[in-house]
Amino acid sequence: YIAHRPAIKGFGYSTTLQNSYRFNNKLSIGLTNFVDITNNGTGYALFDTTINQPIVGLRQQVIIENNFNLKYNFSNKMGLALRARHYWTKVRYEDYQWLHQDGTQTPFDTKQNATANYNAFNVDMTYTWQFALGSFINFNWKNSIQNTKLEQEYFHNFSNTLTAPQNNNFSLKIIYFLDYLNLKKKK
Repeated sequence: YIAHRPAIKGFGYSTTLQNSYRFNNKLSIGLTNFVDITNNGTGYALFDTTINQPIVGLRQQVIIENNFNLKYNFSNKMGLALRARHYWTKVRYEDYQWLHQDGTQTPFDTKQNATANYNAFNVDMTYTWQFALGSFINFNWKNSIQNTKLEQEYFHNFSNTLTAPQNNNFSLKIIYFLDYLNLKKKK
C-alpha cells in the first residue's frame, strides 16, 4: 500500500512478497518478506518527567520482517513444522511535540533522543505424532533472541542479533482422547 499524509508532509509504503512451494506430499517450504517504510509519521517518542506529559514526534520508520516456514510429514500421523522469523524496526525522530490533554501539539525542545532499534529472531519447531485416534504428542522447541544495539544496515543488525543471548524453551504436550462410552459400564 501507499500512504500520503499532506498535513505533516508524510509518505509511506509497504509491500509483502510471499512464496510457497510444495515439493510433494511430504515436504513444503515458504518464504514471506514484508517491508514498511514511513517518512514523517507521528508516534509516541518519550515521557518527559519534568512536565509529566507524553512527547510525540515526527519520525522516519523502517520495518522489515522475514519468515521462513518448512513442513515435513514423515507419515500421515507424524510431522515436523519449523518457522524462523526475523523482525527489525528502526525509528529515528526528527521533531518533538508536546501532546496536550485536548490533543493539540506544541513544539518541544529536548536533549533526549528517542531513536530506537529493535531486532527479534525466533525459531519455533513442533514435532507432532498422532499415536491414537484423537490423541497426540507434541514436542516444541522455541528459540528467542532480542537485540536493541543500533546498527544502520539490515545485515549488521541480523548478524548482531544472532550473536546476542538466547532464550530456549522446550515443552512436551500429551493429549489423550478418552471415549466415555467405552469407559461406561455395560449393563
